[in-house]
Formats: sequence, C-alpha cells, structure tokens
Amino acid sequence: MSWREALKVSAFARSMDEINTMMSSMRPTVRDNVGALLDPTSRQYPSIVSRPNLDMDYEEFVQLAVNDLMLHGEFFWLRVGDPQTVNLIPTSPEEMTVVRMRKPDGTWGPLIYGHMGKEVPRSRIIHRKHTAITGEARGIGPRHLAQAELRAAITLRDFQADWFDAGVPSGTLNTETHLNESQAQELQTRWNNFLASNRGRSVILSSGLTYNALHLKPAEAQMLEVQDSIDRRIVRICGTPAFDLLVPGGTESRTYQNLEQSTLQFLTTTLAKYMNSVESGLSQPIPSGHRVELDESGLLRMDSKTKAEVDTANVNNRTRTPNELRARDGLAKLPGGDEIQKAEPTKIPSERVDQPKEIDA
Repeated sequence: MSWREALKVSAFARSMDEINTMMSSMRPTVRDNVGALLDPTSRQYPSIVSRPNLDMDYEEFVQLAVNDLMLHGEFFWLRVGDPQTVNLIPTSPEEMTVVRMRKPDGTWGPLIYGHMGKEVPRSRIIHRKHTAITGEARGIGPRHLAQAELRAAITLRDFQADWFDAGVPSGTLNTETHLNESQAQELQTRWNNFLASNRGRSVILSSGLTYNALHLKPAEAQMLEVQDSIDRRIVRICGTPAFDLLVPGGTESRTYQNLEQSTLQFLTTTLAKYMNSVESGLSQPIPSGHRVELDESGLLRMDSKTKAEVDTANVNNRTRTPNELRARDGLAKLPGGDEIQKAEPTKIPSERVDQPKEIDA
C-alpha cells in the first residue's frame, strides 16, 4: 500500500490531518542549560527554532515532519551551515538511503546516509523515527502498521463505487414456463428495451411472467457496518479519538470535563511521540545544553470559570503576578501589577469571652 493510496482512505487521511492540526498549533519554546525559558525576542534565542526553513513557515515545516512520520515512519532534515546551522531542509525519505553496518564482533555499527546516490556525513543529517526496531535502519509508521486495514478500505471503496454501476440486476423476471436459451434471451432483451424507453410507466405482464424487484437497504448495499469496523481499526492504529472522527463506537456523549480528559489522553498517548521527535530534532542544531519544548497549553484550554479560579489561586499563592496573567491574555499592564501579592493572614475562628455558651445538661 503506497502512501498515495493510503491518503485516499478517509479515516487515515482525517487522522493525519487531526494530528497535523494539533502539532502545528503548538509553538516552540527554548530552555537554557539551567532550565529557564528564553525570551523569543532576546538575542540568545536561536532563530533556527522559530524559522527552521527559510523557504516555508513554521507550521508547514512541522506538518511535513508529521506527514513523513505517519506515511514513511521517519523524517530527514539536511543541515545547512557550518559550524552554526542556518537552515533545515526537509528531505523526502524516498530520496534517502540508510545502511546500518555490522562491526567485526557482530554488533551493529553506525548508520551511513546517502541522498540521491551521494553519501552525506552523519553530522549533516537529522533523522527521527516514528517506531524504531533493533537492527532496522529505517523507521516504520502507522501506514506500515495498517497495511491490511488500508487494503480492505480501498477494496470496499471500489466495491461501493461499482455496486450500482456494475450492472447489478434491479430485479428478476420469473415464469413457470420452460424457456430455451433463445427465448430467454429474447425476453430479456425486450424487457430491457421496454425499461429503457418507458421508464416510470406501468407495465402489463402476461404468459405467467412475474417481476420481483431486488430491494436492498442503503446500509446493506454499501456495507456500512464493514466500513465502520475498518475505520475503527484504522483510527486505533493511528491513535486518534474515534469520537473526533465521527467513527461509530466513539460517539458517546461528552461533557467539557471528559472532553478535556480525552484531549489530555490524546496528548500523552499519541501526540507525545510526534512532539518528542520534533523537539529532539530542533534541539540538535541549537547550542549544547539548550533544548526545545513545544508549548501544549493551547490544547488544554480551560473554560472561563475554571480559568478564573486557577488565576485567582495563582495570584493568592504568589506564584503569578496580575501583570503576568494580563500579558498572557494580551492585556496592558496595570500599575503595581508586577508586585507579588501579600498573602492574606489566616483567620482562625475564636470564641468571644462574653458570648453565651450552650452547656449540655
């Protein structure tokens, strides 16, 4: 199953589009060797992170990496610049050759890379795999893991397209009279000619002829239950929520809370693999000790009530200043908003001396 054929399967293509959408919406951040976030506007912030390729924007660059991971099981970036990397060129895995050499003692040695028939130094290649297997030089991805399901989906699609156009009989003519081959053929020809020229008109049958129409429900004719079963297996391999893709079996009602939990589960069980690949790939050309992290906070947005409660708690606990929260929301600073709020004294209920008490008898 080629990657072009795989993209014709709606469940697979939609799964890839959903992962692309979420991955491209996460902005990159950079932490230094002590774990502090670098200001994107400072001179210490590596420009290669916000603009990895000079000929495309960041979103397109990330989408290419995600698509290659899903369709080919790996992505390749060619590094340009020496000693500092100034450009990362996404390269089709089909143009790359990868050979893993064996050492004299029988263990696996380093990888040797080639591009369009020319060997490329290992230091100039950034290679990340979706799924790595010991001894295998190339990675494998969802397309490789779902070969049987994708072939079944293509076969079913062709069947659905040809069902009504492939000459499936609309009905049968029946008679108790024995007909030879020429009589049966003549009767069939006359009946088809009548239907072609008198569509929608009434017909009178004689000589013991009866007509029985073949009625199939749309779900039966299109084999929708089989299609839904194939779609469920495809989204299971891709790791995308069936509910989001409108695949039966994942159409349970969802409140805001379990929607947020589903997003968090999707982030930790599926997107994390793609995030780790992009983060480690972008961390390779920046100064040693620095690392790239994708900001996933935009995917886990809270409702306005919960957000207000969390912000209030952060201010009261002195972990955030009001102006930090306002800057996050794109609002102007307030006078005195950069100061840490003083913690309110804890109020302990006390008894008044002159307050009457109830005494148990």
